[in-house]
Order: sequence, then C-alpha cells, then structure tokens
Amino acid sequence: MRNGQPFEVVPLAASEYPRAGRLLGGAFRTDPLWTAVISDSVRRPEMLVRMFTALIKTTVVAKGVVEKTPGLEGVALWIPPGRDMGPWAMARAGFAMPRFIMRLPRSDRDRMMSALRQVGERREALMPEPHWYIAAIGVDSESQGMGFGSALMRHGIARADRDEAPIYLETETERNIAFYQKLGFDVIEEFTPGGEGVQMWLMVRQALSTRP
Repeated sequence: MRNGQPFEVVPLAASEYPRAGRLLGGAFRTDPLWTAVISDSVRRPEMLVRMFTALIKTTVVAKGVVEKTPGLEGVALWIPPGRDMGPWAMARAGFAMPRFIMRLPRSDRDRMMSALRQVGERREALMPEPHWYIAAIGVDSESQGMGFGSALMRHGIARADRDEAPIYLETETERNIAFYQKLGFDVIEEFTPGGEGVQMWLMVRQALSTRP
C-alpha cells in the first residue's frame, strides 16, 4: 500500500524486458531448483537473467500476460487457460528459451530439461482442466515485504475469478507457502523431481464458483 492505496498493476512494455529479466534473475538467484540445475555459481546470476528474459519473451508470444508494478518493483508472468509455451510460442520468440538451454554445459542442460519435463508432467496430471498458470513472479530484493508481490497476485486472482478459472503454481521455497495460502491457495502435492533432491510444493487456488 502507498498512502493507503493499493499498488497499481500495469502491463510490461517491450522496452522493459531486459530490466524485468534482471529483476526476476535477481529474485531467483538463491532459488533451490535453479541452484541445483545451474552448477556454475559464478555465472549463475548472469544465466538466470538470460533465462528469465527469454521466458518473458516466450510468455508474450504465447499470448500470456506480463505485468509489473509501475516502478518495476515486481513482475508477474501468467499463462491463460488454453495457452502454453509450446513449440509455436518458442519459435515465435526466436527460440529464446531453447537457445538459452543449449548454451548450458551438457550436464546442466540435461538436468534442466529433465526437471522442466517432470514439472510439466505433474502440472498436466494435476490440472487437466483449463486454468491460469503463474510462470514466474518476483519482487526486487530492496522492495520485498512492501506489498508489491501481493498486489501482483491479487490483480491476477481477480482476473481468474472473472474467468471462473482456477490458478496453478509451483514453489520450491517453503516460506512462500504461507504467503500463497493467505491468498487462497492450497498445497495439492509435494513433489521432488528425480535426481535433483529439490522439494517443490504444487499449489492451486480453486475457481471462485467452486470455493466454499
């Protein structure tokens, strides 16, 4: 909140993709999953920036929603029901994500592709119905705890409620669970991708029409 008013949420401009990629890369710099699959601790921050910049581009061409707070304190990437970041979106984004993955060392590349495949398979199994998917959400380290993340989430939740659609997300950071639970999410499965030893919590906020 600022001056008693909720933070505004607005679309991310194309000119802001690099800055947003840096923000998300910084927000996930200690994330257990990316720490496990990107072994080079020195280059990991730079590689995460490249990865999230590629993810932003791919989300946009997949007709997803990329939003920010006005001062770019936080960014959220949403994939709508019926959309995905499949081969067509990858191609339209200039193969940004595949090019990033192929530049990784072989062992890291294999770990990342395996983890992404397993996470995708669990999403397909748990959420066969149309749903909103939170591909990524992050807040700049200097702005955390000020309500920016909640503003981005509540804006997306309101949109999903208008669509009468559920929302699905994964988190591999245990302290995030309580944050999402306060917003109406429930843990539906605890999952550890094979070979990585990283625990993940798969969470859903049911459609408004089905909530008690």
